[in-house]
Parts: sequence; structure tokens; C-alpha cells
Amino acid sequence: MKDRTGEGDDPGTATGLDEVEPTERDGAAATEDAEPTSAVEADATTDSADTDTVVEGAAREPTDGRSETGAADLPSRASLAVGTARTAADELAAWDPDDVDALVRSVGERLADRETVSRLARSAANETGRGHPGTKAEKVATALDAARQTLRDAPTAGVVDRDGAAGTVTVAGPTGVVGAAVPATHPVVIPAVLSLYGLAARNAVVFAPSPSTVETCDVVVETVRRALANAGAPTGAVSMLPAPPSKPETDALFERADFVVAAGSEATATAGQRCGTPNVATSADGVVSVADGSVPAEAVATRVAVGATYDFGAHPASDAAVVTVSPAVDQLCAALEAEGGYVLDAAERDRFRALLDEDETDENAEADPRGNSPRWLAAALDLPSAAREAAFLIAEPDGADDRLATLSGIPAIAVHGRSGFDAATALAAEIGSPHAAAVHTTQQRRARQVAERLAPGRLVVNQAGIAATGTRSNGFEAAPVLSGGTAGGSQLCGGLTPDRLAQTTTVAATTVADEASHRNGAGDTLRGP
Repeated sequence: MKDRTGEGDDPGTATGLDEVEPTERDGAAATEDAEPTSAVEADATTDSADTDTVVEGAAREPTDGRSETGAADLPSRASLAVGTARTAADELAAWDPDDVDALVRSVGERLADRETVSRLARSAANETGRGHPGTKAEKVATALDAARQTLRDAPTAGVVDRDGAAGTVTVAGPTGVVGAAVPATHPVVIPAVLSLYGLAARNAVVFAPSPSTVETCDVVVETVRRALANAGAPTGAVSMLPAPPSKPETDALFERADFVVAAGSEATATAGQRCGTPNVATSADGVVSVADGSVPAEAVATRVAVGATYDFGAHPASDAAVVTVSPAVDQLCAALEAEGGYVLDAAERDRFRALLDEDETDENAEADPRGNSPRWLAAALDLPSAAREAAFLIAEPDGADDRLATLSGIPAIAVHGRSGFDAATALAAEIGSPHAAAVHTTQQRRARQVAERLAPGRLVVNQAGIAATGTRSNGFEAAPVLSGGTAGGSQLCGGLTPDRLAQTTTVAATTVADEASHRNGAGDTLRGP
């Protein structure tokens, strides 16, 4: 790992330390180190960085039983990408926090431009064939707006916190190179928001797109790079692995990066967990909510329907199932039907199970329903004409082991009934994903019970599941990725926010006058004879 020394930020006067300005020589040295004088020197720097990376990878002792001839030991496109990114990260590390803020604002404005958002949304819809084309633009714009607001409220470089009473300041420095997978369900939001979050913490980011997101990821990256160039920043700070996508190359990126965001399929999340690099690994399975019957069925149905249908369910926190007390099941199903849902009968549920089992491991399978429209789903299941006008499907599973127990990533919702609130909560804990959950109740005590029993990264109360990624109304910081902590095999519990991509140091100085200034050392006890 490269040396991560001070960032040139003063720790402030709250600790009794003097404010010290960097010398002119220090500033000149930083400029000389950061900017090669020619393209040849730049290439040489990249080659040198790549060589160092390869040697570092080869020298690293395996810590999890992996072979010494793993992906990190072999020269590859990933090593070249990481080497170039590390050079850019070194340059960004010398930037003043105020300059970084201005850079991130500039890049954010470019990404959030209405025409740019529309172009990115069209690219995602056309390339992946997933999600609602009209909702894509809203989804991207909403995510970028929330991310930019989060960045305005949360400093991630230089002095980020002061505690005058305790006599401490907290200083944030860069992590280095962030390696991130780009799943088919989030081909714009993840690279766009992670670019902003990574740059805000003075990191470089390298993306590894899934096979169906290469072109869209490339458009996002090039948009960011043009903004970086216009701001005089190193364009190598945001990049992607060259096409065609390759699992070994993604594995190599994960092993060589300093921090990994492995969001997507179960295989991608597993690769992130096993790469040996600090990581956020998550394979989001949708949100399971608990309804205790105290909230009117119509209100619960409206929220659940929003979460299940938003972008055709192609959202990491889409509503996938709701567990309610038995007396309320019929009312809830009727209310969901009034919201535009279609209730499947026994034979239709059997066909649905067969469709989901057809090839659940191949995200590019033609029969994969994730992110497809409800009309496509109705046609694939050979449902009657009434179902083809529905906004989503409603299924009542046979139990926790039923293939229909949770219906994430598609415009459908599973409805379970249990005898009593405790039993409903127990089932939700069994079938739910640890990254997020929802509860519909009028009692704070029951909301706390759900939080304790399910222990999700984020819990929303009387809201659609998609609100777990952060909205203006619920106080959550915007998060492009949600993770469930140790229960989900991740080193993050909750949402990936910009501060997670920075390394912080807390600086403390005494605020009490020394009452025995004539003494040296730590005191009589430790002074020795």
C-alpha cells in the first residue's frame, strides 16, 4: 500500500496546536510530483506504477487460503488500469479540500444536467433491456440530486470534525483506488454516484461493468472524464476496465484495489468477500416488510406498490414481500389489487415458479424476468388479458421455502400471513435480506422490535422500501449501495456514504495546563530509577 501521510490540513486551534501554513517549497514539490511534464513521462509513470502493483501483488501473502498464483499475481488489463488510477489518486491526494469540493460540484453539475441524464437513461434502457425507460431518467436524476446534497452536507477531505471540549479534530484522507462492479440493474447510478463519492474523498475509481452494462458505463465514465479535464484534474481518476468484461479481470481489480464495492449478482458479492481487500459486498434481494395491521391496508398497499413497481422493480431496495397478521391478508391483497395488481391463482403461481427456476444463475438469460415490464411477465406466464394490463403481480406463497417467498427485481410482490405480530416478524427475519427492511405500524415499540429482530442495515417506517436508499424526507444519506454488515458478509452495515471512502485520523492535544511543567516524561510511575 502506498504511504498515506498528512494532507497538509491544519488540525485547528481547538486543540491548542498552532495554525501552520505549508511552505512555498512544499507546494511546489506537490505540484512537481503530481503532474508529469510530458506524455512520455506520464506513460512511464503509469508503467512504473503498474510494475510496482504487480510486484506488490506477487509479494502479498495469501490471507484466506487463496493460491499464491491468483489473479493479483498475473499482469493484466486490471493491473494497467489500477496503475494508472493510482497515479491519478496520488495527484488528487495533494489537492486542497476546497479545490476538491469545487471539482466535485463541477462533475456533479455535468452529470445532473437534464440532457445528460436523459442520454444516460436511454443508454441504460436500450443496452440492458431492464427497467422502465421513462422511470430511468427520474431514478438517475433523483439519485444524483440526493448524492450531491449529501456531499454538500458531509465533508470528506481535510478537517471534517472538531470537538473543542474534548480537544480533538478529525482529519480525512484518501483511501487510494476504489474498484467497483457495475450491475445490470444500476448501470448509471452506481458509476455516477460512486465517481462523485470517490472524488470527494480524493480517491480514484475503476469500474468493472457487467456484460450488459459496458456501453452505458463507458458513457458515464467519459462524461466524468470530460468534466475532470475541464477542471484541470487527472482524467485517470475515473476509469473502467477495457472491454470485453471478464470475471478474472474483475477478480484481479478487486485484489489490487484499496477498497472494493462488489454490488450485483451473488457471484460478484462472493468475489468481493473473498478478494482480501476491504469491501462493501452486497447482493441485494429486495426489501421484506412487516405490517402489524394497525395501519390501514390501503396505506400499506400504496407504499408497497410504489416499491414493487418503481423502475419495474429494478432497484436494490424494491419491495419484494410483505408479511402481515393473518386477519389482514385478504384486506391487503384486495387493496393491492385496487392499486393495479393482479392476484395469481394456484396454477399461475406454479408457472411463475417454473419461470423463476428456469435459469436463476444466468443474469443474461432470455427468460430472466428481472427489470422486465409487467406486460412481459404476464405474457411469459401466459396470463389472461386482465393481467396484461396490471402494474404488478401478487402472489401468496406456500411458506418460507417457496420459490415465490420473495420477488425481488421484478414488478411483483409476495404476501404472507402469520398468526400474530411476533410470528410475522420471525418470518420476515427468515426470508428477508440484511441490507434493508420496512415496517408498517403506528406503534414505536413494534418498530423497535423489528429493528432488533431483523437487524437490517437500514429500516424504514411507513414508507416504500426504496426509501431506504435515502430521500429528502427520511433523513438517510443518499446511498447507491446498501449492505447488511456481517450478516450479509460485508464490512458495511447500512448505506455506502462518502465518508466510507475516506480514511480518518483523530488528532488530540491536551486542553489542560500542565501542573508540573518541571517534570519530563510521562510521570514518576514510568520514569524509572
